[in-house]
Amino acid sequence: MSNKRFMITLGTVLCAIGLLLSLSGCQQRPNNISQLIYSDGYLHICGLDHTERLNLTDKKLESYPFRCNRMYLAKNGWIWSGGVQSVQIYKGQDWQIFELSQASNLSPIYYAEFLSESKDGLLWASSLSLISYDPQTGQSAVIVPTIAVPPATPAPVPGEWAVTSPSQGDIGPVFEAADGALWYNQQFDGIVRWDRATGQKQLWSANDGFQGQIPIPTRFIQTHDGDIWVGLTADGVYRWHNGAWQTWLFPSEEGICIASPQQSCYYRNQGDFTVTDLLEDHASNVWVAFNRGGVALWNGTAWKKIGDFEFPAGPRVLYEDSTGTIWIGSLQRGVGKYSNGALMMYPKLNIVTFAETPDHQLFGGGSDGLYLYEPQSDQWKPYPPQQ
Repeated sequence: MSNKRFMITLGTVLCAIGLLLSLSGCQQRPNNISQLIYSDGYLHICGLDHTERLNLTDKKLESYPFRCNRMYLAKNGWIWSGGVQSVQIYKGQDWQIFELSQASNLSPIYYAEFLSESKDGLLWASSLSLISYDPQTGQSAVIVPTIAVPPATPAPVPGEWAVTSPSQGDIGPVFEAADGALWYNQQFDGIVRWDRATGQKQLWSANDGFQGQIPIPTRFIQTHDGDIWVGLTADGVYRWHNGAWQTWLFPSEEGICIASPQQSCYYRNQGDFTVTDLLEDHASNVWVAFNRGGVALWNGTAWKKIGDFEFPAGPRVLYEDSTGTIWIGSLQRGVGKYSNGALMMYPKLNIVTFAETPDHQLFGGGSDGLYLYEPQSDQWKPYPPQQ
């Protein structure tokens, strides 16, 4: 081969490699997404085995080498990640490891299942313990210490999804009501309402309106009328109304036949009514997503089943956008769009988290990657778009 021909061939190969790298950069998309948060022009992405940040202006995607469990956007603009091996904090530049101290004789917290914030600016981190952190003073305080050490949890396999709910030894989500009281799970005992002004704590256990089952909360909300709604692990949804707990007995023996070559039948059990999300919409309807029991709407007088989100659909998230549309994200049934009393399905999407920007761009993410909803075409499109 002559030198001239060799140089032409080499140049062609190098150009092809450059083109491929360029296309690869243009087509780089996040995947295996469990949570999205928008802040200051970026989408912050919590993944099964990674954390990412997408610049919505230049579409540049940056990855960070730590596993994200849960993210929370605080009022001061900081973003917290519960992490798995470490708690991380983002202050607008980069992620940094942050040590939430438990006590002088205990190691720092390296994992937070739930993160929330109270009106006084305190951050609340909970998993097997409950810790408060004051960003003004930099001081943390142990509210409920760890009293049980669980077995080691194996790392998630990329692309696989597992249902994780609080157990009896977990604190679970911490919720601040309008009166300033905090609600959470008292390990192995039940639900606590803590009046921080007086220091008094009220405990509701298995026999205090919960049909003999220790309540293990997965979600709390407070509706416009002041009622506290709580979703439980395995036992459905309850509300604190006029000084008493009220619940609804969902069918537990109803058979469901699954369309399959074997036409197998499946029967509901308690685990089907683990609550994965709770939402009050602009019209004061309360929405509940159950792990395997479907999606239901409470209009103030009766329950209404919404769509076909029962097993094996796996509804995970309920989200109301700026137009008042309700979006239902699931693992197996696709995405539901509920508007003006009608449900429309996008069956080939796996979306378990939504985020909307100030200019009303609606993003969704799941195991298949990141998507942007286009109202004009009424379609979800992969994002960033291929060039």
